[in-house]
Amino acid sequence: MPDAVGMLSDGTFFIAEAGMEDDKLQERNLVKAEAARRLARIRRGVFWMGTERTLTRQRHYNLVFLHARRKTFPTFAEIVLAVQEIWPWGEVASVKEIESRLAGRWPTNLVEAAIWKLVGDSLAVGHLLVDLEQHTLDRHLPLALLPPDAVALLPPSLPDTLLADSPMVEVAAALPEQSTSMVGSTVDASTLPEKQREQFHRNLRAVELVLAGASQTSVAKEAGMACSTLSRLIQRTREKGQIACAPRGSYQRKSTMHPAFQECIRRLYLLPTRLSKTAIHEHTEMQQVAARLSKDSDTSAKYPSYDQVRREILRLESEPELVAVREQAKSLPRSRSSPSRLCSPFRLQRCSPR
Repeated sequence: MPDAVGMLSDGTFFIAEAGMEDDKLQERNLVKAEAARRLARIRRGVFWMGTERTLTRQRHYNLVFLHARRKTFPTFAEIVLAVQEIWPWGEVASVKEIESRLAGRWPTNLVEAAIWKLVGDSLAVGHLLVDLEQHTLDRHLPLALLPPDAVALLPPSLPDTLLADSPMVEVAAALPEQSTSMVGSTVDASTLPEKQREQFHRNLRAVELVLAGASQTSVAKEAGMACSTLSRLIQRTREKGQIACAPRGSYQRKSTMHPAFQECIRRLYLLPTRLSKTAIHEHTEMQQVAARLSKDSDTSAKYPSYDQVRREILRLESEPELVAVREQAKSLPRSRSSPSRLCSPFRLQRCSPR
């Protein structure tokens, strides 16, 4: 399946693919892109290919920033009506200025959230007047919204092929590419809960802005964090990559251990003898698995370290059913499946009619 399928405001069908160019140059993805181009031509639509060469870092930051703020909340409908009354269509004003006009009527954080959602929704329908290629969105940037019946401003089209031989798209001067490099793999933020996903995007955006040359003090103030916190976050991100920006304990990296070793650890963990972590790590069955994989010429199957074995056992210990089997419990734990089972006898007696 393609990354995105939709309809432009003028009714044009479009398909979009996004990712790093090295990945999109793989044979499977090249075939996938060609199929998308053919389908787009059949439907008289367009196909867009977004990579680090075709989508500037500045525009990407702004799109991620607004997308994370388009979630609705209970008081949004009430606040947005007030915002539209004091911020007429076409008037140029900053988020901070608009927020000051509604001071005291609602909590400040809810007013700001409503304004950003309105801005994001306006961008989605082509009614936001701001150059996302030249400016970084913040509370002080002047913005203007077009009325609902205005002609939509379509975003610049992306190419439908990889630009392997063309020079890199020129990134805005405020974001020099050489200072924003990060080690490690990227993080799939879509797997995080909403609150932690927003915190991850906030941390990542703050780090990338500082690495791009922005003032650490101003970025920390805008992000609502202490300078020392941002400084530590930058240092950890340089060492570990994007995963350092995820809230602690909210994201788990995919295990690099070969599945055969994982299955062996699971089997040894459930033995009645209750082996220790060290005994499992040094067990002859683990060595036999390594020898078999080596014989099969599986170069990706490295013998797991003690720390890898320890983490795998900790993961197994988080599953109550496996712990019950290991402890030789008389019965397996069973989750409560009906509301009546969640109530104590005392509570049921108090709730019953007299």
